[in-house]
Amino acid sequence: MSQSGIPDEVDVAIVGSGGAGLMAALTAAKEGARVLVVESRELVGGATGISAGAAWIPNHGFSAKDLKVHDDLDQARRYIYGQGRDQTLDHDLVEKFLETGPRVARFIEEHTPFGWIPTIWPDYRSDIDGASVGRALFPGPYSPQGLGDAARFVRPALTTGMAKNPLPFWLLGGIGSEDVWLAGPALVGALLEAGLRNGVDVRVEAPATRLVIAESGVRGIVVLVDGVEHTVRATKGVLLASGGFESSPEVTTAHLGAPFGVQVSPKGHDGIAVQLGKEVGADLTGMEDAWWMPGVQLPGEELEGRPLSRVFLGERALPHSIMVNSKGERFANEALAYDQFGQIMREVDPETGTMPNATAWLIFDQNYWAKFGIFGVTPGGEVPNYLHRADTLSELAAKIGVDEVGLLRTVDRFNPEAARARDPQFNRGDTLFDRYFGAFYPRLGKNSPDARFPSATAKARTGIAAAIGPVVSKLAGRVARKNDPERVRSIVVGPLARIIRPVLRSPRSSVLGPVDTAPYYAIKVEASALGTVGGPKTDALGRALDTDGKVIPGLFAAGNAGGAPTKGFYGGAGGTISLGLVFGFLAGREAARRNDG
Repeated sequence: MSQSGIPDEVDVAIVGSGGAGLMAALTAAKEGARVLVVESRELVGGATGISAGAAWIPNHGFSAKDLKVHDDLDQARRYIYGQGRDQTLDHDLVEKFLETGPRVARFIEEHTPFGWIPTIWPDYRSDIDGASVGRALFPGPYSPQGLGDAARFVRPALTTGMAKNPLPFWLLGGIGSEDVWLAGPALVGALLEAGLRNGVDVRVEAPATRLVIAESGVRGIVVLVDGVEHTVRATKGVLLASGGFESSPEVTTAHLGAPFGVQVSPKGHDGIAVQLGKEVGADLTGMEDAWWMPGVQLPGEELEGRPLSRVFLGERALPHSIMVNSKGERFANEALAYDQFGQIMREVDPETGTMPNATAWLIFDQNYWAKFGIFGVTPGGEVPNYLHRADTLSELAAKIGVDEVGLLRTVDRFNPEAARARDPQFNRGDTLFDRYFGAFYPRLGKNSPDARFPSATAKARTGIAAAIGPVVSKLAGRVARKNDPERVRSIVVGPLARIIRPVLRSPRSSVLGPVDTAPYYAIKVEASALGTVGGPKTDALGRALDTDGKVIPGLFAAGNAGGAPTKGFYGGAGGTISLGLVFGFLAGREAARRNDG
């Protein structure tokens, strides 16, 4: 900002630099528009930048022969509209998403140095009509060399240290960030690079504070820089892509009942899109929805000066574990997809008006610890200080403040059935997705090194990853610089599919086992969200609507700032990012094509 200032006039001004904002910027620039992106934080990328960077695109068409997965739009429609959603969702928006998704995935590959890698990954409602195992697209390797100095404005990748993942991500554990980026940073870096090369202006530490409004509609934004307000005229319009409001205690309390106890997304998601939308009478939608996620705050872990929690994923699906509330009671199927489990954690008890499950505990025994560890800690290794440990369940209950009688009763009820791979209370293990992250070794079974020697195997993997890391980094960097996604897919997708497909046969026993071997352990889990959903309601082209359903001239919205078209329904891995990319594309294109008025 100090070097380049800020333009007085552009065609399209975009608030926010996550996946939706950068996608909109690139699309508008390709249409010939002069584009400015303003970002309130010191780095670009938003929640996309610390994510896995996946996109959930039905009928994407990539590597169909290697994946051996059939998909089509009718199947995807049955899935999205199932369970009564056909009565609640805007069909125009859903149809536009389905129709445009594959095109956007290819647009990104055509106009950025980036490629997708499809893989086998079950949809989050894996056992309903229309579900698939082949809709998730993950980022391929991206070389940051093309960004030059701008690379320092993109966050490095974060990791959850998940105890177990069907994909062989452990091979990437030794990769550095000098030669190649993966996951969310790869997608953000590629979109940023392409935007800059197409003339997009990007300004960080430049929060938008107000809209410029005229009789003809929204005509610009006011941006705060070093305490001084600057007015930027936007001849074609302003696009809100600033993420949700999960960082704001006030807005989350007003619309979601209470703030989040922990944060799993970066700072800066304070609901500016809601504020700006209200200024022009936008119809706000989805304000009670979020992309729910359980989180675990580890001591000392933070991002840019604020505590940042680990997302809590596959750990909940492993056997010899349960999750309980303060009463010591289970309250859900622990292996549910994170959006469903996180939503249950935020449910309000109508009698007390409280959220009894918002703080919960993962309880597990020595079997779990010896087999899996947690958050990257070697199985059976030194117990970290964030774990509570006790020789009896009664002692553990006292340590964590959970009702002892309730916990003992819960475990007594759970164990006999779990030993038989059954869960009549919550049906854990009934669905394909439940079992996907379970402890299943399809090729060698009980003779697998993971099953027989979990600690030694984990250490060996860490050593191998560290040893080959520099070589893999250089190789992946060269692959990324060649920018030949089809070639990468031809080499990678088939072998990955062959590795993962047998996991789909995982039995219930992979996620169920008694909690009966001392010592016992507990870790605190709190309800959170990857992002909120609410914001200005839009039409299928990303144009913001007022409370009468009329288009607000010059105002657009996309991503978590735009009142998600699926109203919190999380289709599968990358379900949030895909909405941001698709409607960022549509809104950016529509804004750029709009007459000045």
